[in-house]
Amino acid sequence: MPAKTMTQKGPYGLPVAPPGLLIPRILLPAPQIDLYRWSVIACDQHTANLEYWQKTAQIVAGSPSTLHLVLPEYYLEHPDELPLTARITAINKTMARYLADGLLRELEPGCVLVDRRTPEHASRLGLVVAVDLEHYDFTPGNRQLIRATEGTVIERIPPRAQIRRDAALELPHIQLLIDDPARQVIEPLFQAVRTAGQAPCYETGFMQGGGSVRGWFFPAADPALGRALQALAELPRVIENNLMLAVGDGNHSLATAKAHWDRVREQAGPDHPARYALAEVINLHDDGLAFEPIHRTLDGIGLDDFLGLAGAWFNGQGFRVVTEPEAAQDWPLSIPVLASGQACRLVFTHPRDSLAAALLQPFLDDLSGTHGVRVDYIHGLDEVRRLAGQGQLGLVLPALDKADFFPTIARDGILPRKTFSMGEAHEKRYYMECRRIR
Repeated sequence: MPAKTMTQKGPYGLPVAPPGLLIPRILLPAPQIDLYRWSVIACDQHTANLEYWQKTAQIVAGSPSTLHLVLPEYYLEHPDELPLTARITAINKTMARYLADGLLRELEPGCVLVDRRTPEHASRLGLVVAVDLEHYDFTPGNRQLIRATEGTVIERIPPRAQIRRDAALELPHIQLLIDDPARQVIEPLFQAVRTAGQAPCYETGFMQGGGSVRGWFFPAADPALGRALQALAELPRVIENNLMLAVGDGNHSLATAKAHWDRVREQAGPDHPARYALAEVINLHDDGLAFEPIHRTLDGIGLDDFLGLAGAWFNGQGFRVVTEPEAAQDWPLSIPVLASGQACRLVFTHPRDSLAAALLQPFLDDLSGTHGVRVDYIHGLDEVRRLAGQGQLGLVLPALDKADFFPTIARDGILPRKTFSMGEAHEKRYYMECRRIR
């Protein structure tokens, strides 16, 4: 079958992209909007830090902001006096008001090239495009073009689906990875804007230590965009493993979009905008992308009880507990534990799994289900230390090697839940672009 060209028309008259992709109609804030207050960090960050979201609300004050268009997941885990349904209703009303008041402008079909600067990295490139949820699956062992990379907790989808169900807009914090060591897809677009001296369509600093971002718009008819998307469809990993995009961040958000589409598919028809999800595509080999571990904190259990239960659970795996002065030895696997005024290390000489997340997760799930321990997943060692100082236990996990990422997904399917993070918490995607989904 001949390949579809960028001049053919797809859903709603949009140019056809390669299978798995859609060139979207992106909405950006109107020129009068203060982008510093408009852009807030992904809603799934700082899930144990109310102060962060309170500070964000102070910065935003009464300004138009994506803070009013998303639901920080802190409030899913820590319900307060305002019911969840009331928050979602307010979000939907704000979306409608922003659209009615002209606070968002819809561009012609095209994609946005993103250049993100953080305190740790001078540049991280991404391409904002829409993905076809018919080519995505989060079940283990699937062979779709777009795949989840970690275990999806089905119970986490319904409250997120409730948010998406009546929303007029989607705001992506989803980041998808490509395996492009030759840098054929995104990097040539950046070179094109540099060579042309093209001004960005937006540029702003980010609040609360998030660095800054610039974005350049590429209309669908731009030959450079056509070459980039075709190169994406022809990457070796796509040809060899039918694996084009692997979820780097926003796993449950993309799973929620899929669940919503599955729910409305029959009534909506095949070209409904809910069939697609906006996401930022990033090259795994970008120098500005670092894999950081996702640490664990435990609330509701003391150190002695935790160590006693761990000893019983990990019996037969060469498990023992050592103090920090002994921690310089070369054990096959060791995991530091932080507690208020104390520190030790879990050591395994014969672990049943070489990945710390895979080894720990069943034990943590048992602690949660059997002993009522609250388990949280934390980005950044400083935050783990802060919570440990407040009486929780912190488990410090090692980082995943980027070189193992795509081969592992192609070979084994998904990784254990919360195995890795793309950078530190403040390096996560800040909301900027929107797309209509109704």
